[in-house]
Formats: sequence, C-alpha cells, structure tokens
Amino acid sequence: MSSFGNQHSFLSSPHRDVLGAPIPDSSDGKERFSAELKSRAKGAISSKAFPDALLLYEKASEVFPDDSTLYANQSLVHFNMGHWKLASETAQTAVEKDATYVKGYWRHGQALSKLEKYDQALKTYERALKLDPNNKAIKKEVEKMKVLEEEFQKKKLEEPSSSNGVKTEPAGNNPFEKKPTAKSKSSSKPSSPDSEKMDVDKDGADGDTFTKSEHVKGYKIVNGKKTTFFHNELSDEARKLIGDIAPKRLDPSTTIIPADAQGKNNTSAWNKAGTWEERDLSSWAKDSVKNCLVGKFFTLDDSSPAPGATATITKLSKCDGHASFASVRGKKRYIYEFALKIEWKFETNTAEDDARGSMTFPDFDGTCLVGEGYDLGSYEVTSCTDSNLVPLLDRFVRNSGLRDIIHDSLDDWVRLFKETY
Repeated sequence: MSSFGNQHSFLSSPHRDVLGAPIPDSSDGKERFSAELKSRAKGAISSKAFPDALLLYEKASEVFPDDSTLYANQSLVHFNMGHWKLASETAQTAVEKDATYVKGYWRHGQALSKLEKYDQALKTYERALKLDPNNKAIKKEVEKMKVLEEEFQKKKLEEPSSSNGVKTEPAGNNPFEKKPTAKSKSSSKPSSPDSEKMDVDKDGADGDTFTKSEHVKGYKIVNGKKTTFFHNELSDEARKLIGDIAPKRLDPSTTIIPADAQGKNNTSAWNKAGTWEERDLSSWAKDSVKNCLVGKFFTLDDSSPAPGATATITKLSKCDGHASFASVRGKKRYIYEFALKIEWKFETNTAEDDARGSMTFPDFDGTCLVGEGYDLGSYEVTSCTDSNLVPLLDRFVRNSGLRDIIHDSLDDWVRLFKETY
C-alpha cells in the first residue's frame, strides 16, 4: 500500500463503509466486494477525488493481490496527483504481476517520462510494442522517447560542470547561520505606559460598564446592557413591517408535494440544485455493447493470402461491469467499466478450412480515449482445421482486421452512450 494512501485516512473519506469492511471469505463475496470498490473508484476518478480513488483501489488489491489491473489503476491515480515515483512503482508492480499486461507498461512508461528517465521509458514502451505491435499510441511514444532522450543527453553535455565536481553553497547562503531579525532588535526596548493593560473602570455597580479600552473595540450600551456595536434593536415601525417571526411548529399532517416529478438537467425534484444525480445504466449498457459487437465482420481483400475469407464476431460471452450517468452541477459525466470476452470464427472459401476462438478486453472503461484502441487481454484459438491458418489468424484477427473492427465498434458504443444520455 502506498504511503500517500495511508496518510489519507479512510476516516475522512465518504467511502468509510467499504474501506473499513472486512474482506469476505467466499469467492463470490470477494467478486461482489471488489466490483463495488472498483465502481466507487471509477466514480471518484470522474469527480477528481483522487485520494479516495487510491484508497479504494488499494483496498481492492487487498481482496485480489494478484490482479495487475488494480496496480495499473493505482498508477493512474498517482499520475493524476503528480506523484511520478509512486506511479512508476505501482505500474512496475502491475507488470511484475502480469508480464503480458500492455497497459501496465504504458503506465510505467508515462511515469518514467515524467521522471525524465527517457531511456528507461523507451525500453518500457518497446516491451509493450513487442506485445502489441500494431498499437499506434505506443509507437508514437517510442518515437517521442527517442527524441527526448537525445535532447536530454545533449543538454547534459552542454551543462557547465565544476572543476572538482562538488556543488558548493554560495557565500552568505548558509541555512544554519543565525540571522538577527527586526523583532529581536526591538525586543530590548522598554514597554511604554500606553501598552500596559488598562484598569477596569469600577463606576458601574452591575459590571456592565466599559473598561477604558472597550469603547475602541466597538461596545455600546443598549437598554442598560453592554452589547456589541453591531447589535441592532428593531423600532416599532420595523417590527410591524416584518411581522411575527417567532418559530412555529410544523404540522405533520401537511405534505409538501413537489411541483415537478422531474427537475432540470435530468435531475429529480428533490435535487433541483443539481449537485449530484446518478442513474444506473448497466442493463442498457450491456445490451447495447452486445448489439454493437455481435455480427460485425472483416473480409480479407483480393491482395491477401486468403481472398474473400471472413472473420466474424459470433458471441459476447462475457460483459462484466457497470455503467452509469451522473449529472454534477449541470455537467454530464459518463462512467463505465467492463471486462469483455468476445468469441469469433474465421471462414475461408473452402468449407473445410475454418477456425474458432476468443479474445478478451479487460479494460473497456472511461480511461481509454476514443480512437486509441483497447488493450487485448488473452487470445485463444479453440479450434482450427488447418495449421496453415494460424499466421492468418494472428494477422487478421489478433493484430488487425477483426481487432480493428472491435475497436471501432467499442468507440461507436461510447459515442452512442453520450448521444443517448
């Protein structure tokens, strides 16, 4: 657990109920508990409550300590808070847990770049590129790190160095040197008679009269009593204008019915200020993600090794996660996080030549930018009639072709989500 997370005590967090809860014993209970923690963490990130998000992800990693995605998400939170070293350390933990986790390398590279360790960042991105050769964003970062490392080395050579290589403090800048202050200079002066405390004027028998200094502090006498200068006594005319302002007991039989069942900005009548309104859209989201994916296909062109062959998405066998829409002070926020498992088939013009398999996308969520693709998790070929098809599958299913279709379909779903709500 990071030191920052420990410093931000859960006692000051609105998520104390889950942060202080014991970890369930059953596997099903752990799954539900982890899902709740991750859901709240996503919401905290959306509202930029990064310390809370960090605590929630750290708690989730206690439930599933081998889940590399949780450490990558902790790295994301540290990165957003400007804690580059902690972001690097948690991303390193993510790739140690899963050496094939591309996003873990991405997070690690981002943190190393901020630390100006461009050579290490370059090596990290190159490892990620070996796992995902067609990832455009990683290719862009590789080229960027090469330029930054070259500039960094040039700047290093141009910097003037001292003859003995030891840095010295400039004269007169000794931080341990005691310097006289204006306060200490005047401290030896005798106090003036005016600075001594004034005696209380004892002319008043009831103790409500002024001391010698209280007239300066803003006290006055009202109806024979000493009060502050800002005390305002109402005149008879003012009392008539205001009327009776004494507190009155509410009648429990009287029910206030809201004028509208629905407020402005898609909020309920009880939240007219629009401070926070969230709707669970998980059911709609799962159905619409399925509709955006299933049936989509990619056809190999005439210049390919298998002209006319098709790779088709046959089933969305897993869509675990949640989605919600929040309205915060008139601003819309779209929160979603899913782990997907997609099943596919590959067919050539020859009826006997076909293959089937699956691929997973564990991090389809709001942290992914539209147009930059989604990290591939596991990839599996469950059946293949001809071993000669394997290179085609790697090229047109795993690395491009059908995979590009999947990326575009998921981007279309994100746009649909924002257009619908």
